[in-house]
Amino acid sequence: MKVSLLRKISIAIATLVASSNAFAGMDMDSRVTQLENQMQQVRTETAMGTYGAQTATARAEVDGYGWFFTANVLYWHAKVGGTEFAYTDNDPIASFPVKGRTKDIDFDRDWGLRFGLGYNFDHDGWDIRAQYTWFDSNGSASTRAGLNSTVIPLRGSSTIVRTTVAAVGTVNDQFLFCDSAKSQYDFDYSSIDLELGRAYYVSGKLSFRPHWGLKTAWIDQEQITRYTGGAPTANGNNGNNLGLSYNTVHIKDDCDFWGLGPRVGVDSKWYLGYGFSIFGNVAGALLFGYFDVDHKERFSAVEDNRIKLNANRHAFSPTVQMQLGLRYDRYIHNNKQHLGIGLGFEANYWWRQNQMIKIDDAAVLKYERYSEDVSMHGLTLDFKWDF
Repeated sequence: MKVSLLRKISIAIATLVASSNAFAGMDMDSRVTQLENQMQQVRTETAMGTYGAQTATARAEVDGYGWFFTANVLYWHAKVGGTEFAYTDNDPIASFPVKGRTKDIDFDRDWGLRFGLGYNFDHDGWDIRAQYTWFDSNGSASTRAGLNSTVIPLRGSSTIVRTTVAAVGTVNDQFLFCDSAKSQYDFDYSSIDLELGRAYYVSGKLSFRPHWGLKTAWIDQEQITRYTGGAPTANGNNGNNLGLSYNTVHIKDDCDFWGLGPRVGVDSKWYLGYGFSIFGNVAGALLFGYFDVDHKERFSAVEDNRIKLNANRHAFSPTVQMQLGLRYDRYIHNNKQHLGIGLGFEANYWWRQNQMIKIDDAAVLKYERYSEDVSMHGLTLDFKWDF
């Protein structure tokens, strides 16, 4: 009887041990399977057949259609080199010594817009987007001679006022000074950016989005300058140093550019928590384009005294874009949509965009290009909607 009881106890203990080992084995198998699944999520096979860590996507993941829309409000200030049109001199006939101050165009701050549309691909977290930017600015300035000063023109030819009289031949008047000068400048900018990129985390609080694509841009510039007034003085060379009296010299310069070229850049975000982050973006492009450049002058007193020059050319135009600011992101409608809003400082710089020409009166009529830079900078308020 005792032997039978001991045998039953021994069998029960053995069964319990075997069951524990079986369950332990099943738990270990499930853990290994779970670990393998996790490794599959963070491991990637490269194009060279090697293996390494996979970077997690940093784009907004919503249960929607994969599209996103962006809208930016721009409040920028334009700066254009080479807009000087006159300087003032303390001497009323502009003789030595010269001591004065140049006058150029200072633009006001103006509004602009930027719209974009993009799509998030299922493959590897890639996205594609296209953006259109529009900005228009105008500026004007004027200067007038004082009681013991004069205005010296910096644009146009001094020989525009020369005339021919039958009795004496050519009258060698020269336009060297005037009483007043006024200049107006119109600056129009628009561009389209097409880019392919991928946003990914490099740490728990930092993400990058490198991108590359194409950029095309249209930049139209026009400057109109008018000089008037001033009493003529004899120059001892069968003519006068004008002083325009009641007449006017009109000068119109145009520089219209269109170009297309590659664009590359990287966007970055530092996550602060509670949906806030600091963003810093930089992009550069090299456009090959066409400059349509015209220069026109006329003297109101003589109908035939006109100058019209074309200086069209093909050339490269490099540009860089920089942004820095603060943004806030959040999901809505049970993660079916995502909204983001950001405010930051943006700067766009274009090298040698002002290709207008200037007259240089030495012995014959000559001209040279300004080849000055153009920039736009200011505040950018951006909205992003993923759906």
